[in-house]
Amino acid sequence: MDKIGIFGGTFNPVHKGHETAAIEFYNKFNLDKLLIIPANIPPHKKSPEDVSPQSRLEMCKICFDKYKDKYNIDVSDIEIKKDGVSYSYDTVKTLRKIYPDSLIYFLIGSDMFLYLKYWRKYKELLEMCVFVVAFRQNNNKETTDVLNLREDFTNQGYRIELLENNAVEISSTELRERLKNNKNNDYLLDYLSPEVLDYIKERKIYVLQ
Repeated sequence: MDKIGIFGGTFNPVHKGHETAAIEFYNKFNLDKLLIIPANIPPHKKSPEDVSPQSRLEMCKICFDKYKDKYNIDVSDIEIKKDGVSYSYDTVKTLRKIYPDSLIYFLIGSDMFLYLKYWRKYKELLEMCVFVVAFRQNNNKETTDVLNLREDFTNQGYRIELLENNAVEISSTELRERLKNNKNNDYLLDYLSPEVLDYIKERKIYVLQ
């Protein structure tokens, strides 16, 4: 049975924390394919209106293109094409039809995992795939909360795995602010791939001059 990984998000912008999590996800679970899926309109976050879904999609394509010789990673426009609010339940339901004989792994950040009970049809979503929790920061309380919720879901018969990744603490909000103010390229290159930063400069996204 093939293993299909899903990694969704706003990716605004896509940064090295996303890259690291994606590759660790791919390797740990021996995925046959990984789908990077930028949301059109995320239900849980507000995406700045001046950054189009198409720009976020293109940044993801540029970012993950360098892995094409070693990993089977596709950047998918499945949610952007659908238009409207992007609900994970709808996306996974569609992917289950595309990959009916595959096991789907769903990568989720620890912060969002803690709010999973507020997601649309979250129980049906838990039944359709294996959730994999990636820690976003080194926070003992958050880790404890994640483990407790994982135990709760596991006792209900759902499968929850931990990525046990090297948490890369990056604030997308801070990155956007620095990009807007054209501050410190050396700092930006610590967190953004050069190709993505070049794209942002060329297109003047985030008002970078």
